[in-house]
Amino acid sequence: MNDTLNPTDPGADDANQIDLQAAWIRRSSADIQAFIEGLAARLEGDLPGQVDVVRKRDGLFAKTSHVQSITVRTEEFHYLLERHPSGVHTQRARVVGGVILKRDELSLAGWMQSLLAALFSQSGELQRASQSLHDFLMH
Repeated sequence: MNDTLNPTDPGADDANQIDLQAAWIRRSSADIQAFIEGLAARLEGDLPGQVDVVRKRDGLFAKTSHVQSITVRTEEFHYLLERHPSGVHTQRARVVGGVILKRDELSLAGWMQSLLAALFSQSGELQRASQSLHDFLMH
């Protein structure tokens, strides 16, 4: 029995599509991890005291680690980005007096837009950080 794909085989197109999708998923996962790493570094540098980044070691004896989650605290909301094996989960939590009143699940794009808007609304130093984040996303 020959295991190579026959282009005239009706199942060949399905197999090729599965291969293409699997390759896209692998590339997308690597791209999103690089994006999260860059975003965490940028936010930590631009918003000292407002950002918590949780990193997880890549193995018991590994010297390398990767970002597991990012939390950004603004005047009105806390923005949480978590990386899971199934993908990236993002939410915005309304905080009043240190108490979370409501959590909203957002798409990654919606999370970024909301975070940018919250940072732009703050004054002085934070507006410079917001511009830096905007520049990071646009380049």
